[in-house]
Amino acid sequence: MALKNIGVIGTGSWGSALGLHLYDLGNNVTFWEFDENRVKTIHETRINDLLPIRPFPSELCVTHELKPVVENKDILIFAVPSHAMRSVCRDVNALSLTGNPLIVNISKGIETETLMRMSEVIAHEITFPVRGILTVTGPSHAEEVVRKMPTVLVAACENESLSEEIQLLLMDERLRIYTTNDLTGVELGGSLKNVIAIAAGISDGVGFGDNAKAALIVRGAYEIMKIGLAMGARPETFSGLTGMGDLIVTCISKHSRNRYVGEELGKGRKLDDILKPMKMVAEGVTTTRSAIRLAEKYQAEMPVAKAVYDVMFNNANPLQQVNELMLRDPKAELSGSRSGSR
Repeated sequence: MALKNIGVIGTGSWGSALGLHLYDLGNNVTFWEFDENRVKTIHETRINDLLPIRPFPSELCVTHELKPVVENKDILIFAVPSHAMRSVCRDVNALSLTGNPLIVNISKGIETETLMRMSEVIAHEITFPVRGILTVTGPSHAEEVVRKMPTVLVAACENESLSEEIQLLLMDERLRIYTTNDLTGVELGGSLKNVIAIAAGISDGVGFGDNAKAALIVRGAYEIMKIGLAMGARPETFSGLTGMGDLIVTCISKHSRNRYVGEELGKGRKLDDILKPMKMVAEGVTTTRSAIRLAEKYQAEMPVAKAVYDVMFNNANPLQQVNELMLRDPKAELSGSRSGSR
């Protein structure tokens, strides 16, 4: 495949990791960063404090100016936190770009006000011609990707030829890419798993063990799938890499910011005190609000997500929330069973 001119919008850990991977494959990569102080530090030290284990090569451009990063690019990678996605898209759109780029979203989240997925937010705000919008996601900690540890992702787009193009662009002996056209399922799985990861962390924080965490993961996966099916996603997506795969890694990993937030909540700390010193965004915090709104909209019961919401925003006692989950009315495991439904 011919090498590409690529603009990466955002130098968070995952945006940096994927951009560095594309650079290693020989592509021309340019980064945009909102924080001018971080740009200055990278210029001076070549170290990004959000991913310090991999220095930025001296020839890689990192800038606070948006236009040189996005104009005349074959591919634009949107790697900003979900709460900033709309405003950044508006800034990009105001540049009235030409060149018909392909847009790749790698951010995970659901906009609280509109309940739009990230690819929908991008599509709503970008009005200049683009070849398409797709999402790349899956169980992928940036720290392992830059260390060249084997990682497997999914490229999702309704236009499967675009998914296949990105598949070929990204793949090497350490990064494997699968494709799907279930964009809805892929983005919901990647976003809502962060809520369940907070629940898993809460379980760790109150001192429970593997039994409790396994139950939370599985029941949380069921909650995610119910919302996904109501929104038109395919059920098999939620047993794949962007469903169960991403859920497992986020719930158990020492790298998971969302699991960490939950663990600290389980220990009794307040949410604001946990988030204040964190350099990177724990997307599950805002996504929990979105999850509750989705549950209301689609009349879907999400007891695990509701328990997380109450701990974070209603000052509920974490241990009491776990107890209440255990003491819910007796039911059959799966909907449609003879003994009843969830």
